[in-house]
Amino acid sequence: MSRFASKQFKPLAPASALDLALEGLAKGQPEASLRRAVPALGDSDTAAPAADVCGRALVALGETALAKRALERAVDLLIEKTLVPHAVAAASTLKELDPESDAMKRVARAFGAGSPVGGAVKPPSLAHSKLEPLAATLTGAALIDATRAAIDALPTPKAPGAHPRYPLWSALPEDAFVRFSEALKVRVVPELDALVREGEPGESAFILARGEVRVSRVVGEESEELAALGPGSIVGEMALVTDAPRAASVLAAHAVLVLEAPRAALDQAAAEVPALGAQIVTFFHKRLVDNTVRTSPLLSGLPANERDGFAQLFETRAFDAGAVVIAEGDETPGLFLIAAGQFAITRSDGAESLRIATLGPGMCVGEIGMVLRRPATASVIAETSGVTLCLPKERFMQIVRERPTLFAQLYELAVQRDDETRSVLAVPAEDIEEVLL
Repeated sequence: MSRFASKQFKPLAPASALDLALEGLAKGQPEASLRRAVPALGDSDTAAPAADVCGRALVALGETALAKRALERAVDLLIEKTLVPHAVAAASTLKELDPESDAMKRVARAFGAGSPVGGAVKPPSLAHSKLEPLAATLTGAALIDATRAAIDALPTPKAPGAHPRYPLWSALPEDAFVRFSEALKVRVVPELDALVREGEPGESAFILARGEVRVSRVVGEESEELAALGPGSIVGEMALVTDAPRAASVLAAHAVLVLEAPRAALDQAAAEVPALGAQIVTFFHKRLVDNTVRTSPLLSGLPANERDGFAQLFETRAFDAGAVVIAEGDETPGLFLIAAGQFAITRSDGAESLRIATLGPGMCVGEIGMVLRRPATASVIAETSGVTLCLPKERFMQIVRERPTLFAQLYELAVQRDDETRSVLAVPAEDIEEVLL
């Protein structure tokens, strides 16, 4: 992963003991990682993730037997803390060390379909740097002995009870949960590295198991921050449903532990377990629709409690690069919200084709034909592969009758774009009043 620097970037919180321990792993310094993580084993709030970090450091040091013991304890403690992605990460690494391990099945039984659900998701403790590291002079066998003693002193985990409902995970039966988890790759990403870089192609999504990431995109010549996300968040999932370039960058605030979901591995898992394939399609389709409706400037005024119902009115349509979404002169089939990809707006001028604009995620096309009720004044062509949400013409009429404010926004946008198109071609504007609904 390439290094991404930004002078404006500031983490929400200072680096914690476990952040620094993960950074040690990312830099290939397992002993430094242990010296940071071992003190966190004695804190009830941080013992579970610390046991996982210790296990990873011990693997790097070749202490396989002790690493398995640490990861076994980590899995059960993470289950008790209901830290699902982190528990999956620990069980996955343990499976690599011990193919006979049933740890992933324990995670599946605790959090998959049929498990008791209740309560809200609790964020993991940040374990700030008040936890002093072990002395730098503690190395080699002495450090391993101190680590072993701390692992042996870990409390016995409690039996798992009700847990919060986690998107996707809670809908998967045990076999699908295990197969899905087997398709994920555990990665430690260093501080300030980019998981996802805007404009680049993508083949994976990422589930954050531990740490904080920041999402940003370039607007003009500036970088605009969109969100700060923590454990359990999913980023880059658009790569699983389209070949469109990444629409934003995702940067590790501190070193983070992630589960990478490669598209090829998920496709294979879905082919082997049909129930998993159906759940993945349903989950990512809903995220695609929800994220597009939530982030579209056109729909920003829509009340949050109406978004789910509103989103169901749209149809998902995918386009390959070069495909014509709307052809100039044809009847517009509906209003399109761009979910992924780049789309060119072009207009014929004699034998030539003039580019009027390039639109990306969150923008809409087709509003001129829908609102002003006339053939399309320009073509919309996919520059890259992309995905849109289409509100067909018959549903569009129903929506604008029920939401006059939305119609007013669309009318204003349609007139503005119509003026822009005509100014490019120096065509006299017709009387808008004659074509209104």
